[in-house]
Amino acid sequence: MATRIRLLTLDAYNTLFKPKGSLSSQYAQEAVKYGVHVTKSAVSQNFGQAYKNQLERAPFYGLQLGMTTKQWWEELVYATFVGAGANKKDLDPVFDDLFHSLYTRFMTADGYTTFPDVRKTLIQLRQRGFQMGVISNSDERVLEVIKSLELNQYFDFVLPSCVAGYEKPEVQIFEKACEITGVRPEQVLHVGDDVEKDYYGARNAGMHATLLKRSRKSIYFHHRYASIKEKTN
Repeated sequence: MATRIRLLTLDAYNTLFKPKGSLSSQYAQEAVKYGVHVTKSAVSQNFGQAYKNQLERAPFYGLQLGMTTKQWWEELVYATFVGAGANKKDLDPVFDDLFHSLYTRFMTADGYTTFPDVRKTLIQLRQRGFQMGVISNSDERVLEVIKSLELNQYFDFVLPSCVAGYEKPEVQIFEKACEITGVRPEQVLHVGDDVEKDYYGARNAGMHATLLKRSRKSIYFHHRYASIKEKTN
């Protein structure tokens, strides 16, 4: 007899929500307000490399180096703008205000929007009596994002990696979710969009897992609800 699923855990970014428009367009649009001119394409081309460099220099938000997550992002955002061709004479005098604006923007519904299938699916899953939680490789702002998007009512807990002290695919972050709820790993189904961090991370922790494939106009999560029902019956 198959073990009954009691807890559903979900990834956050690109599973529940995504940037409103695009991250690069929001960076460029916000910069213009402060007299800093960069193109969306230049931001897009440089953000990924700046992010990679920052991870190599200061892994896991630099917490082991004594940094705060805000300081970590501040360095990353500055490097992104410089790499995108921002004139330092324009950027430096206004950067503190520009960064604050972006940092706070991406903790609210101003910066993010839910996928169209999310709310309907969460309502149905909650009606079936599942415990539900979020496991996210993110800083503490994800708590505010989920609250601002009015998704917090569906979840029993939200576990950012910076709070857990571990990142997916490390099994410890999945084990933290079990500790919070008192549910055994074999009674958990994790849903996320990253094959290594979400799917294999959860499987290595002894959980069930479903890989979610998002597209630009995705309604895939609701379609995957049928497979979730099969796993839980």
